[in-house]
Amino acid sequence: MKRVSLLVVAALFLACGTAQAQMFDITNPGDPLVGIPNDNNWPAAEAPLNAIDNVLTTKYLCFKTSFVPDQTTGYSGFAVTPSGPKAVVKALNFAAANDAVERDPIAFSFWGSDESIDGPWTLIAEGTIDELNQAASYARSTWITKPVEIKSKRAYTHYQLLFTELRARASANSMQIAEVELLSDGST
Repeated sequence: MKRVSLLVVAALFLACGTAQAQMFDITNPGDPLVGIPNDNNWPAAEAPLNAIDNVLTTKYLCFKTSFVPDQTTGYSGFAVTPSGPKAVVKALNFAAANDAVERDPIAFSFWGSDESIDGPWTLIAEGTIDELNQAASYARSTWITKPVEIKSKRAYTHYQLLFTELRARASANSMQIAEVELLSDGST
């Protein structure tokens, strides 16, 4: 009788959605990463690797802000080969950088490749980072409160994240982000 009761309680617990899979970041500091555009147009202390260094007080700052709607000539971001397990990315988490709210990215495209860190790329998702685009500026050096969900069913070896719009593009001289996490529940 006791065993049946525990099974019923466990089933109810799961059915109510109380138990959720734990999400984890598949990137680690030092993973192979290439800034986009790969033109070294960032301060030495604010290089692309800072986007996944697990330190909220550092940032990736890229002076490429033309945002021509062409993946090869516009946008800024990075490509990474995660050293974590090959797993389906279910969400992206972002942390605002330390200053200049006009530089905050507010839209992105997310890509995957199994060939190389240079692509070719398959589009996984496009979306917005709404918390960084509110009337009041978002708290600096702070994670957004809820990661942006990604509807993906495939794990890739390499990922590319492009920031396609800024909070105030007209007055921004660059794009900046403190941290990015590629979150998975471990599904492959």
